[in-house]
Order: sequence, then C-alpha cells, then structure tokens
Amino acid sequence: MPSDPTLGDPLVARLRRGLAAMPLDHRFAAVGSLVALGGMLIMGALVSSRIETGVVRNSAISSAVYMESFIAPLSQELATSETFRPETIAHMRELLDQPPLSERIISAKIWRKGGLLAFSSDADLIGATLEPGENLQRAWAGDLTAEFDELEGSENLRERATGMPLLEVYNPIHSIITGEVIAVAEFYLNATELRDDLRRAHLTAWGVVAAVSLATFLALFGIVRAGSRTIDRQNRELTRRIAELARISAQNEALRDRVQAASRSASETNERYMRRISAELHDGPAQALALASLRLDSLMQRSGVPADTAEAGELRVALDEALRDVRDLCHGLALPELEGRSVADTLELAVRAHERRTGGSVARGPIPAGPLEGPAPHPTLICIYRFVQEGLMNAYRHGGGKGVRVAAAAEGGRLRVTVADAGGGFEPGGARRGPGLGLAGLRQRIESIGGEFQVKSEPGKGTLLTMELPYEDRS
Repeated sequence: MPSDPTLGDPLVARLRRGLAAMPLDHRFAAVGSLVALGGMLIMGALVSSRIETGVVRNSAISSAVYMESFIAPLSQELATSETFRPETIAHMRELLDQPPLSERIISAKIWRKGGLLAFSSDADLIGATLEPGENLQRAWAGDLTAEFDELEGSENLRERATGMPLLEVYNPIHSIITGEVIAVAEFYLNATELRDDLRRAHLTAWGVVAAVSLATFLALFGIVRAGSRTIDRQNRELTRRIAELARISAQNEALRDRVQAASRSASETNERYMRRISAELHDGPAQALALASLRLDSLMQRSGVPADTAEAGELRVALDEALRDVRDLCHGLALPELEGRSVADTLELAVRAHERRTGGSVARGPIPAGPLEGPAPHPTLICIYRFVQEGLMNAYRHGGGKGVRVAAAAEGGRLRVTVADAGGGFEPGGARRGPGLGLAGLRQRIESIGGEFQVKSEPGKGTLLTMELPYEDRS
C-alpha cells in the first residue's frame, strides 16, 4: 500500500500548510489567540509578581518600623556585648507577649553575626548558633527582606505549629551611635489577612489583564475580519475578472487564428488569381502583340513600305516594348509551383528568378540546410517568395544591386529571413513607394499570418529587410 508522504513531514510544516489554507481571519484567530493568551499569562504573572512584591515589602517596612520602635532601644546593648542580659530578655519577652505586639508578631528572633541567636521567642534556641540563610546575610548587608516562609528549618518549629500563613521579615538593627548594623531582627507576622488581600489583588490583576487582552484581541479580530471579508470579496471579483479576461483572451486567440487562417487562404486564393491573370495576359495580350508585330512586317512587305521607314520602326519598337512589359508583368504575377517545397528551395527559386530577370548576382547565406529542408506550409512559402522577390527588386531599383545578400535562420520556433544590400539606403519614415507590393504591402502580408516585419536603413549605409514567421521544423 503506498505510504502517505505527509506522514513524514514535521508537525510545524503541516501546521504551516494548514494555516495557509485558512481564511485570513481564521488564521488571525488561531495564531492571535495563542499570542494573546501567551501575552496575557506573561503580563498577568508580571503584574501579580509586582503587586505581591510591592505589598509584601510595604507591609514588611511598616511592620519593621513599628517593631523597631520597641525592640531597637533594647538591642543597643549588643553594640558592646554578644548577648543580652537576662533582664533584657525578660523585658523583650514581656513586650512580645502583650498588646500591641502580640496582636501582630507571632514570634521573633534577634541574630548576631555568625548565626548566633541572642534572643528567640522559643527560649530553647537562645544561645544556639545556626547556619545563616541568604535573607539573613542580606540583612547583615543592610537590606530589609521579607517573604512568605515555608517554615522548613528546625528553628521554625514554634512558627510551623501555628498553622497560619506567616510573613518572615529580616530587619537590620543599627547602632544609634555609629550607624553600623549590630544585629538582625527576624520576626514573623500573621499574614492571613495579607494573604487574602494578595489573593484578591491577584484575581483583580488577572481579571483586568484578561479583560484588556480579550478586548484588544476582539478589536483586532474585528478589524482583521472586516479586512479579510474585503480581501475575499476582492479576490472573488478578481478571480471573476481573470476568468472573464481568460475567456476573452481565448476568444481573441481563436479569432486571431481564424483571421490568420483566412489571411493564409486569401493569400493562396490571391496567388491563384494572379497566376490566372498572368496566364490570361500571356495567352491574350502578349500573343496579340506578338501577332501584331508579325503582321506589321507582312503588311509592310505587301505595301512596299521600306523596312527602314522611321514611322514603321517606331511602331515596331512600341510593339516590342509593350510585349516585353506584358511578359515582365506575367513573370512578376505568376509564382513557380511551391506546393510541398522547402524554405531553402523557395529562397533559391526567388533568388534565381531575380538573377535571370535582372542579370545581377545575389549572395546566399547563411542558410542552414537541416532546419529549412523539410516541407513547409504553402502560405508560408508564398509569403517568403514574395518577401524575397520584393526585397531583391527594391535592392536592384533603389540600391543599384550592390552587396545584395539573402540569409535565413530557424530557432526557437521562429523563421527569420533577411534581404540586405549595400546601396544608398533611405530614411525608413519616408520610404519610397514604387511598383510591386511595396514595404507597406509586405508588412501587411507578413503580419496577416502572424509574422513580424522590420526595416533598418540609413542614408549611405544600405538597407536590411527582416521577416520573422512562426515556424515548425518538419525535417
């Protein structure tokens, strides 16, 4: 069973293809909702963290100031002693056990450097030396720290037994004389009300962030949806117009093909008529003129008119010129049989006919043998013959027959035939009109069957006529 090639694709590639197939507003809804959710989580966490930090710190500062007003004066004796006197410890315990401190402070400790406990609400811990924690070290550096303690240490058995959330505060105690930190007071506040306030603040912050994020997303989604509908409507209209243009283009192409086919047929019909006219001229006026010339001689003999009579000579010359003109016209109108011939044969026939008619010589080439030796369509051969015939005649009449060359090439489905001369040239915009088809007639004949015609000429630099036709190599 053939395997599904999409199964091996990475998930990201498949998601990208799926998104690309969605409408714009659906893509925005899918991606925008993820971005909005991520942004909401980040902003909510950041705002909640800032609120908690600010509230905890403000609560710690107010509590520390409040407690320091009671404890700091008694702690000044630690500036000169490592421990408190027993009466000081008793006085502190009395302060902590009575309102107003007992209403706010659950327990307290006073630390000396090195982790020595100079005082503790738990009497068993007084005089013990414990490993200083990070917050205690920061307090010795002069920083006030506060956090919700997990109460995991062995020195926190008393606090853990309360079962309530506690805010642990480390407050440096300074000497009133030197200003140096002489001890650190650690005390635990009942944080039940603070925890509830923080929970409400968190909920409010998250609600506000969610509402703002949702409102922003919905506003942007509305804008994108309206734009997506506009784009879809424009795409449908564009698709309709493209289809209409394609239909019209196909009709135009079909019409062009029909016009070119009709033009090719008309060209063949026209050549048949010209051949018939040539035959009629040859068999009619030409024969009559030849007969008149013979009868003139017979009539002159019977009438006793001398052969060298001037009037008779003029009449004979007139008849001979008329006969020659009719015969030249017959030769120009009639084409040799081109049906089934190749392009190379047609070029050679046209060049030889010109050479016989004018007595001049025409250079050939380059004319590639292979691509041009196969049979070509009859209308194409007629067009080629007439182009070369007219081009060579123009070169003979207007260029003196100097440096005349006929060349051809076939490449890329196009046939190019050129007729060049080294005569005096002319300004293409003011091209002379002479007998024959003329340049305008050549252009019309060539373009009517889908070809292109170009004239390049400058006074004193000769003339180059170029014809290009669609061509299929049949060799």
